Amino acid sequence: ALGGGLIRVLGGSVRVKELGKERLEGLEDRGSVAVLAFFHGRQFLLISTFLGRRVSIMSSLSRDGELQARVLSGLGFPIVRGSASRGGARGLIAMKRLMGQGYHGSFAVDGPKGPIHEVKPGAVYLAKKTGAPILPLAASAKPALTFHKAWDRYLLPMPFCRGVVIYGEPMWLDDDLGGDAVDRDCRALQSVLVRLQAEADSAVGRASLRFEV
Repeated sequence: ALGGGLIRVLGGSVRVKELGKERLEGLEDRGSVAVLAFFHGRQFLLISTFLGRRVSIMSSLSRDGELQARVLSGLGFPIVRGSASRGGARGLIAMKRLMGQGYHGSFAVDGPKGPIHEVKPGAVYLAKKTGAPILPLAASAKPALTFHKAWDRYLLPMPFCRGVVIYGEPMWLDDDLGGDAVDRDCRALQSVLVRLQAEADSAVGRASLRFEV
């Protein structure tokens, strides 16, 4: 309950500018869902913007994932348990089912343990299996706390700070599940997300993390 309250109160205090939101709304107006893809370290602000939307969230089977699942479930989000290392196939099946019921799927694509900004294949597999587009997202805020010792450099916005969420162009993938095709699409998504993240950081005047990924 405490974690959910923090997301509502702190997230609600941030002055968020949403850029490209019409890309998500355009899909919703057509009755379509998307696979929302973002980096693990920027999910706090994104989750607060998901409130009130039909979004299902993938949470890992780790102890941290269990805590996150309880918090987000309390906020009304359908939670799917699984990750790149444990329960992934089962999680994708469950999320595909929820997408069939009109929920967006969502992934922290470099989770649950990194390396930072390295896209795992789950979101790509789900997009190929459902025919839904991937919608890349990036977020930033300033002032904010950065947890430098965390693998994902987690960013926690400060109350009443300035924030930005950027919605990228929908990425429509083919249905080729071969290893080369999946690797290609993961690299393409990674390139887009790194660029969007740099744009989000620039928009609030934050120095962007520079990683060769």
